[in-house]
Amino acid sequence: MTLLTSSRLLSLAAACLLAAPVLVQAETADRYKPLNVEADAMQYNDASKTTTFTGRVVATKGTIVLRAGTVRVQQDAQGNQTVTLLAGPGEQALLRQKRDGLNEYIEAQANEMVRNDRTLQTQLIGNARIRRLVGSTVADEVVGHRITYNELNETYSVTGGASTATGAANAVPAGRVRATIVPLNQSGSRR
Repeated sequence: MTLLTSSRLLSLAAACLLAAPVLVQAETADRYKPLNVEADAMQYNDASKTTTFTGRVVATKGTIVLRAGTVRVQQDAQGNQTVTLLAGPGEQALLRQKRDGLNEYIEAQANEMVRNDRTLQTQLIGNARIRRLVGSTVADEVVGHRITYNELNETYSVTGGASTATGAANAVPAGRVRATIVPLNQSGSRR
C-alpha cells in the first residue's frame, strides 16, 4: 500500500468517526415509553422474566419500530429491558427510530440485534446496516458484519467479518466495512 493510499484511508476513517454522532441520535423520550408487541405466538417465563414473541413480530416503543421473526424481551428487577431481535428465514431484523427534534429517522438492519435499555447500547450482528434518512431519502449509510451503537455518547463502531451480502454489485468483501457519508452543505448542516 502506498503512502498516498494509506493517507486517503486514514482520512476516510477520520471522516467516518467525525460523522458518527450525526448519523444516529435517537429520540430521548423513547426510553420511558411502554413496549407494545404483536406476534403470532408468545411465551412467558416468570423465573427469568423473559417473554418470547414469535412469528411476524412487530413491536413499538415510542418512535421505535422493531420487526423480526422472533423478539425476546428480558426485564431486570429495576424494569430495564434487553430486547433481542432474530431475523426470520430469508429476512433481516429491522429497527427504525425518529431522531430527536428532526424530520430524520435511523434505520438499522441485521440478522440479529440486541438493544439494552439500561446501557442504551445496541448490537447489530450479521449483515449489519445502519442508515440515516432525511424524510424518506437515505443520507448516510454504514455496512459491516457487526455494528455497536451507544446512544448515551452517540458513538458507534463497525467491524468487517464474513462477506456482507447486499446484492452482487454492492456486496462488501469479507473483513471490510463500507460507509457513505453525505457532506455538509454551506450552512453547516447535512443535506
